[in-house]
Amino acid sequence: SGARNHTHSVSEANVGSCGGELDYSSDVVSRAIEDVRTPSSQTRWVVLGYEGNSGKLKVVETGDGDLEEMVEELNPGKVLYAYWRAVNTAAPKFLYVSWVGEGAPATIKAKANSHSPLIARQVVKHIHVTINARHEDDLDEQAVLKKIQTASGANYDAASVKG
Repeated sequence: SGARNHTHSVSEANVGSCGGELDYSSDVVSRAIEDVRTPSSQTRWVVLGYEGNSGKLKVVETGDGDLEEMVEELNPGKVLYAYWRAVNTAAPKFLYVSWVGEGAPATIKAKANSHSPLIARQVVKHIHVTINARHEDDLDEQAVLKKIQTASGANYDAASVKG
């Protein structure tokens, strides 16, 4: 039983290097995304990551706080995907973050290039602003809210419209 199975370790290395197909079939992932989308829900953000070296998405963490709270969960050695209900109103606005930590392995960074747009389209779907971030400075809450405001055309003054 102490003998190494070489064919097995080779195939594992291949999975790690080619990254594996994106798998977002987890009910836990879809429920967490749905919670973030629902204005009455306590959950305002979710951080998604991979299970080991696979392409299978999992929920890393969820929370009910501001962007800063979510950013604390973004590990500089990992590739993660985060979704935040930025404007908590009846017409909520959403931020999608593709986080490629500066210390993440090159093979995982490569995986993010192909997976991030798929996750945006197939998993989170409702997005007002997307930010590709490498470290916390890329995610300043005031700057992000300004981008969301601009993207949703919400900076007009209601009084001036009525005339």
